[in-house]
Amino acid sequence: MGFTKMMDGNEAAAWGVKLSRVEVIPVYPITPQTELINHLAEMIARGELKAKYIKVEGEHTAMAAAAAASAAGARVFTASAAQGIVYMEEALWMPPGRRLPVVMCMVNRAIAPLGGLRPDHNDSLLQRDTGWIQLYCENSQEVLDTIIQAYRIAEDRRVYLPVAVCYEGYFVSATAIPTTAPDQGEVDDFLPPYRHELYSLYPEDYRRPPFPTNIAKARYEIQQAMERAKKVIEEVDEEYAKRFNRRYDGLVEEYACEDAEAVLVTMGSMTGTARDVIDELRAEGKPIGLVKLRGFRPFPTEEFREMAKRYHAIGVVDRNTSFGSAGGGIVAMEVARALYPLDDRPLLLDFHVGLGGSDVTINQIRYMAERVLEAYEKGRVEREVEWVELLDLGEVM
Repeated sequence: MGFTKMMDGNEAAAWGVKLSRVEVIPVYPITPQTELINHLAEMIARGELKAKYIKVEGEHTAMAAAAAASAAGARVFTASAAQGIVYMEEALWMPPGRRLPVVMCMVNRAIAPLGGLRPDHNDSLLQRDTGWIQLYCENSQEVLDTIIQAYRIAEDRRVYLPVAVCYEGYFVSATAIPTTAPDQGEVDDFLPPYRHELYSLYPEDYRRPPFPTNIAKARYEIQQAMERAKKVIEEVDEEYAKRFNRRYDGLVEEYACEDAEAVLVTMGSMTGTARDVIDELRAEGKPIGLVKLRGFRPFPTEEFREMAKRYHAIGVVDRNTSFGSAGGGIVAMEVARALYPLDDRPLLLDFHVGLGGSDVTINQIRYMAERVLEAYEKGRVEREVEWVELLDLGEVM
């Protein structure tokens, strides 16, 4: 039977893993992910989750074990953050390269030394080119639901790629909200047992994909799988909504965008605060809406090109840095590339906030929204990239 209780993001993630009937969990602890794997260890110890919990000596081994277990036919989960993801990076290329549907949580934390225990998105965005699907969550409920969806997406024969479920340390991992866990039987109906059509290590039915002799072709096939994943993510989200009455609009959610002339683009937990600010601005008659970017990989290029037909200015809020880039943060550069081929492009602004885990405040969001509206009204951009966090905008409110 399903239930609702207060859960922080880490507990919600553990319930998502349990409900997905994961069979192998190779993990190494790191703040702020540790409570997630503690919850899983306790579930296994109490007999609530029938899974093999592998205590490894580091994150590199955790991902190597995850890839091997997935190839052997097990549904696999792991998790890490910050320096742990960086240490894991060599092995992170294995699951996409071998088309293995591993699911992991990247519990965002700023990478040291220009960071601490609190989050920004650089640790997960650093892995944007490895071939992992990346889905970003706003709160605990979305974490739980997205993990269940992630296995359905990853294990779809049209995809066969790993999925990273990304959520911010502390702001999501340690913040509790009322969260509903669906009934196990209903999840079982939604998520069938794992069976990989390309792999079997049983002697009587041994099969595995041959090692690619044409690397370009193998990489092209991963790119095509990413493109197919866009449709699969939409389909899975729609079916999940029909079964469980919760949906996340696939890769992109538009909020309060009716008759909007400009929009802000956010990712992760700041979206909740941004909704409140957008509501205030709409009540004041300001024509601005909000776009929540849930899926960063595959990037929703088509959705942004459709938005370009409706909105005259787009402001991207980047909780990351890309030193020496062509201009701005990682998300803004992706949006710019998506829009570049269009003859009639909206104005594009980029804002850096929340770096190293600092709060993204109401005042900051209002400031950014007003700059985007100003660009729309003037028909030009005064500053393409702005480090909003360095401005003195007063108190949080």
